[in-house]
Amino acid sequence: VLGEVRRYLEEDGHEVVVCADSASTLKTAKAPDFDVALVGLHLAGEDGLRLCSLLRSNEITRHLPILLMVDEDQMSRLAKGLELGVTDYLIHPIDRNELRARCRTQVRRHRYHNQLRDVLQQSISLAYTDSLTGVYNRRYMKAYLDRKIMEIGEAAKPVSILMFDIDYFKSVNDSYGHAAGDRVLKEMVIRVASGIRDSDMLARYGGEEFVVVMPTTERDVALAVGERIRAQVSGTLFSLGEGDDQLQVTISVGAATTRDPMETAESLLSRADQALYQAKHEGRNRVIEARPGLDALGTSLPS
Repeated sequence: VLGEVRRYLEEDGHEVVVCADSASTLKTAKAPDFDVALVGLHLAGEDGLRLCSLLRSNEITRHLPILLMVDEDQMSRLAKGLELGVTDYLIHPIDRNELRARCRTQVRRHRYHNQLRDVLQQSISLAYTDSLTGVYNRRYMKAYLDRKIMEIGEAAKPVSILMFDIDYFKSVNDSYGHAAGDRVLKEMVIRVASGIRDSDMLARYGGEEFVVVMPTTERDVALAVGERIRAQVSGTLFSLGEGDDQLQVTISVGAATTRDPMETAESLLSRADQALYQAKHEGRNRVIEARPGLDALGTSLPS
C-alpha cells in the first residue's frame, strides 16, 4: 500500500519522503518545505494516532495538514483522530484519484495559510520597523525606551542613548539623488549595527537621524560605543552604487545617560538631541555628552 501511495503522489508531481517510525516522521516534518503528512494507524507497530497527537502538539508542525489512512472497520479510531486534529482521511483500499484530489486540496490550503501568515507578519513588522533600513521605527523605540527607564529602579543601573545623524546629508541627496542617499542610509545602518552590542537597540528617529538605546549602560560605556560607531562610519568610503563614485560620510553623535526612573523618554531624547546639536556646532564628526538635566552643553571627545 505504501509503495502505491508513493507512486501515485510522485506521478502527480509531489515529492514524497517515507519515514519508518514516529520519531523520524516528527523530525522530518519539522522541515519548512512539507505541505502535508500522510499517517497510517499502524506504523511499525506504533499507534498512528499518537503520532497525530505529537504533530498537533509541536509548535512547528501544529498547522501541518494530516491525512489519516484507515480501514473501513476503524471508524471509531478515525473519530478519535478527528478529535486530535486530523485534517482529512482516506479509507483503504486507496483510490488513486481520491488520494490525489485530497492531497492537492490540503497542499493548496496549507500554502494559502502560509501566505496569509506571512502577510500578517509583514504587517506587524511594518508597525514597528522602518521600511527602508529595516531597523526599529521612532514609535516603537520611544515605547521601548520608556520601559527601560522605568526598569532603572529594579536594575539599579542607568540607561544611555546615542542620537546621531549624517553630516551634510542634504548635499548627498542634492548632488547624487535620493537613490544614492538611500544607499548611504542603508550602508550606514549596517556599519553602526556592527559596532553596537546585542543588547543595544538601533532605531530610525526620522530622516537621517537615528537613536541607539543602551539599557543598563554607564555613561563611559555609552561614550565608547558612540566613538566606535563614529569611527566605523567614517573609516571607509561609501559606494554610491553607480560607477566608481565614492563618498566620505561622517556622523555627529549626542550621548545622554539617566539614572532617574521618573525621567521620560522625551526628556532623555531631548538632552541627547541638544548634545547632537552641540556636536554639529563644534564642527561635526564627533561625540558630545549631554550633562544631567535639560542643559545639554558638553565636551567633545577626540575625533
